[in-house]
Amino acid sequence: MGNSKFFKGVMLGAAAGGLLSLLDKTTRQEVGVTLKNSGTNISKYSKNPKMLAETSKDVYEKLRTTADQVSKDIQFISEKVNEIKDMTPQVKEMIEETKETFEDSTETYKDTFSEHPSNELNSGEEDSQPVASSFKGY
Repeated sequence: MGNSKFFKGVMLGAAAGGLLSLLDKTTRQEVGVTLKNSGTNISKYSKNPKMLAETSKDVYEKLRTTADQVSKDIQFISEKVNEIKDMTPQVKEMIEETKETFEDSTETYKDTFSEHPSNELNSGEEDSQPVASSFKGY
């Protein structure tokens, strides 16, 4: 018995809300246009039920095609996500190797460019600096 009071209350609340919303002029106009179009469509389809069946089939086919395409898209995305998950350790390893190679190369470059030329080349030039000194820090 409590359920029947609940549903009666919901229906009365919905009806009251609908009536209150009709106080707005724009809402009334939109509801009027919608009801008029609905009435026209109902009379059109009631006079020609085959057209209703064809229209329903067209809508069904469009929905089915769209659902199939969405399903294929989701499957494709899922496969790509799994591929990325599988590749992540390999990519991480490649990045680490590249980083280590650059760090080693940087140390080699620093050693190469920070070495001073032998004193034999600078024997007459006390204030001269090696050519590679301008490369320090690279």
